[in-house]
Amino acid sequence: MKKKLLELLDKKEERKKDLGKKSQSTESVEELRSINNELETLNVEIAELRSMADALPDEEDPEGEHRHQDPEQRNTPQGQPNILGAYGLGNGQSQNEQRSTDQYDTPEYRSAFMEYVTNGTKSDQLEFRADATTGTGDIGAVIPTNILNKIVEKLNDYGRIWSRVTKTSMQGGVEIPLSSAKPTATWVGAGSMSDKQKKTAKGKIVFTYHKLQCRVAVELVAGTVAMPVFEQTVTDNIYEAIIIALEEAVINGSGTGQPLGITNDPDIPAEQIVEVSPADYGKYNKWTQLYGKIPRKYRNGSVLIAADADWNKYLFGMVDANGQPVGRVNYGLDGTQSERFIGKEVIATEDYLPSIDDAAEGDVVAILVKLQDYMFNSNMQLLFKRYFNEETDEWISKSTLIGDGKLADRNGVVLIKKGAGTSPAIEG
Repeated sequence: MKKKLLELLDKKEERKKDLGKKSQSTESVEELRSINNELETLNVEIAELRSMADALPDEEDPEGEHRHQDPEQRNTPQGQPNILGAYGLGNGQSQNEQRSTDQYDTPEYRSAFMEYVTNGTKSDQLEFRADATTGTGDIGAVIPTNILNKIVEKLNDYGRIWSRVTKTSMQGGVEIPLSSAKPTATWVGAGSMSDKQKKTAKGKIVFTYHKLQCRVAVELVAGTVAMPVFEQTVTDNIYEAIIIALEEAVINGSGTGQPLGITNDPDIPAEQIVEVSPADYGKYNKWTQLYGKIPRKYRNGSVLIAADADWNKYLFGMVDANGQPVGRVNYGLDGTQSERFIGKEVIATEDYLPSIDDAAEGDVVAILVKLQDYMFNSNMQLLFKRYFNEETDEWISKSTLIGDGKLADRNGVVLIKKGAGTSPAIEG
């Protein structure tokens, strides 16, 4: 009887190993749920079979019994418990071989993190550290690398502004000197030397610490069983808030308690800040003058950032003297719209800049800039904290990012502000 139980137990263990391998390769959430449900059932059955087998006396054929045991269990001293393979590691390799070198990307850490978020249960697997800008009482758990990588990937894929800025990870407080003076070469006669020239630094960039934070309604996924579903839910909740805040800061950040945005930078050269009346905003020759404000060495890679309403009304809808659309060349051979104007890519936004029709006089309505000249400094390590709000009787989960950003080179930026005048009427 015990031999049959052990044979059945071996089959269950083999099925569990197969499911573990399958879970490593699948990308389907539905399939992961099915695998997880079957694994839970298998774990219960294995535990019951193990209990029944241990309760029965040993049979006369010990070799036959060992034949159905795993090779690792044959040399286990009698009386010692058999260790079941961990979920996701049952592929014939040792746990140490499977374990990632990143301590935040191990299955144990991710599982412990999920328990901390959903139930508030702290574990030795988690790393807790004090937030650098608040105090020793504000303790957070580092978000697993698996979730962090998903967030950064989405920011790069969908953040048209964020994906273009330069990211650095220097220590806060480091000063970066700026220099506008460049040495010149001179022709000299035989036996003569050119004059020595001094390389001077004018100005500096200093990155400080600003805290970007968003709160996630983690209670909505408290009942989620499958860890990939939980991770995806946390990713989606954090993603939208983070990307909006980062791009808003790049464009309109005040520099106080947040990064310094392009529109508020006081050091942009005065000759590159231009006012345009609404009547001239839709004229082609006016835009060629604006593009000419960009120094030639900065034109390669520069983009136009403008309100989506202005792009459709004034730029994409621009017509010539005969009423023919100038923007017809913006359509590709397949009929899809390519947002480009006078050879430059256009980033049309609905949130960060006002339309010239709605803006007040003096407001920035468009920007010509090479976004690589904007530098955002952060270690990109999100901190997660869970606490209980006594007033509302709710568990609150929040994520925090420490960083700062500002223009590293302002010489290639042209700010376009709304000038005096009225908007032209649209014929229809």
